[in-house]
Amino acid sequence: MNNSRWNGLYDFLQGGNVPQLPFMPIFMRFCAKQAGVKYRNFILDVETHCQANIQIAERFQSCWVNVMSDPYCELEAYGARIEYPEDNLPLDKIILYPEIDRLKQLPRIDYDMAKRCRDRIEQIAYYRTSAADAFLITGWVEGPIAEYCDLRGMEGAFLDFYDNPALMKQSIRIILDNAREFIGRQIDAGADCIGIGDAAASQIGHDLYMEFVFDGECELVEYIHSRGALAKLHICGNTGGILRDMIATGADIIDIDHMVDNYPDQMQYLKPTQFFCGNIDPVSIIRNGSEEQIIQAVKNIIHVTGKKMIISGGCEIPPDTPPEHIDAMNHAIACCPLEKQN
Repeated sequence: MNNSRWNGLYDFLQGGNVPQLPFMPIFMRFCAKQAGVKYRNFILDVETHCQANIQIAERFQSCWVNVMSDPYCELEAYGARIEYPEDNLPLDKIILYPEIDRLKQLPRIDYDMAKRCRDRIEQIAYYRTSAADAFLITGWVEGPIAEYCDLRGMEGAFLDFYDNPALMKQSIRIILDNAREFIGRQIDAGADCIGIGDAAASQIGHDLYMEFVFDGECELVEYIHSRGALAKLHICGNTGGILRDMIATGADIIDIDHMVDNYPDQMQYLKPTQFFCGNIDPVSIIRNGSEEQIIQAVKNIIHVTGKKMIISGGCEIPPDTPPEHIDAMNHAIACCPLEKQN
């Protein structure tokens, strides 16, 4: 691939001729481990995070760098007290809003005072100085239902769909207003793309998704586009029942997890400037499979999707994945040049 302008991804997204599909795996804990840094530092130290991402993106020929590490950046800005073990995922042990009525005082986030949010903005500025044009610089926000579930806890949030829908929608409105400001600041700092992570949306079914989530995701995508950036929508889990709606949000890149098996039928709804990203099982295939199985899985996806898929795992690459398995993914991509695809 061309090692400039996002490693060929820019031309690919514009419908141009590129020799092979882009490679866009989600490296977080894998990134820290391969770079030899403790995960607490990967999360909390701007330079450590960015240097690790650049190093691992170069090593494994990935086309992007990002600010991803955990879902608690914005939750901490709302007032949560997050624990950061030295070399493991952060812990949110206390539900911030256990009583629904407290959500009436849900605040607008002061991003000048929210350290982790400021760090993410600084990470993007660091990338802009150190890796502009080489990699797609991607910021991140939590989607409306993901952030609501973080604030209320999953059990409380799911009860609210039925017991407190009006207050839930009011709270989601504030979440969206905060997300828009955070998006704007990341784009101002130099983000080429903003990812929207809305994992809980795969757990609620089509009807609740359309009533509580879809319009908010559309609003964020539209705002991202109005600011001149790309939008990437990530909902892990089985999103087969809402995949057409995810496409309808207008996101440029739509992540699909390995459990989604109807994506070939949904490709017809993709606009020329929209692409799927995924969807190899990150555990049973990428981590635990043989190199031959990995290569075959990549080839199968390319055969089915042609030029409409960016190759990745269905979700995060596990930290103990053998690095040669990631090399095998790249080898498979190189073995399937696009000019030979139908």
